[in-house]
Amino acid sequence: MDAGKLGEIVRTLEKAEKMRQAIPLLSSSHRFDMEEAYGIQEAWMAYKQKAGDRLIGYKMGLTSPAKMRQMNVSEPVYGKLLASMLAENGERLSHASFIHPRVEAEVAFLLGKDLNGEDLTEKDVLEATDHLVAAIEIIDSRYENFRFTLADVIADNASSSKFVLGHRLVSTKKEDVATFGMALRINGELKATGTPANVLGHPARSVAMLAKMLARKGERLKAGDIVLAGGITEAIAVQPGDVVQASFAHLGGVEVLFV
Repeated sequence: MDAGKLGEIVRTLEKAEKMRQAIPLLSSSHRFDMEEAYGIQEAWMAYKQKAGDRLIGYKMGLTSPAKMRQMNVSEPVYGKLLASMLAENGERLSHASFIHPRVEAEVAFLLGKDLNGEDLTEKDVLEATDHLVAAIEIIDSRYENFRFTLADVIADNASSSKFVLGHRLVSTKKEDVATFGMALRINGELKATGTPANVLGHPARSVAMLAKMLARKGERLKAGDIVLAGGITEAIAVQPGDVVQASFAHLGGVEVLFV
């Protein structure tokens, strides 16, 4: 993809996010494959970092086997997490600062060691992880009606927007994170339940797959990175006034408010 076309796409995505206006699918006016889609993602995130933002980790998407079958893919997709995306536990966020936000409960891995290679196991991931943390991810596709092709969502940084981390740091040696029960409530009403095993059978498997995808590009996960392993249940739309709470066994709770 030539630099002029790439710059045009990056400006389109950046404007959509800043103006909070959904756009038609990029693929409706530009032709690009998955590899080029990751190139668009990289260019957009580099644009933000050049403006003063900072890379702090990654997020995984399409980690449900059912969703992978629906999208006809054999592995998840990933996006990048920037410092500006991290909100405080219990923070009040303006609903108007998003286009059409949805929330997902997730487990976050806080890495204490680098992870590099295509043959990493769940054990390798857990040994490299300092702590596990409860998380809520707020996704906000830049596309109309929250609908997209696989290449489009990759280019859109996997619908990344904001995320919130809980306050309780849990060692990976204490329990098997895959069995931690989770309840997601909005305004006190139970909306979804599940366990992190919903993420590819074990959320550490999702992190290992991320490391594999990065290794193919000559990149690695680094000590200090935050990794959101993927949504435990479906993403749920939120409205102004909603209080979102995710409660995990062992990991405790995390909360965000929309005003």
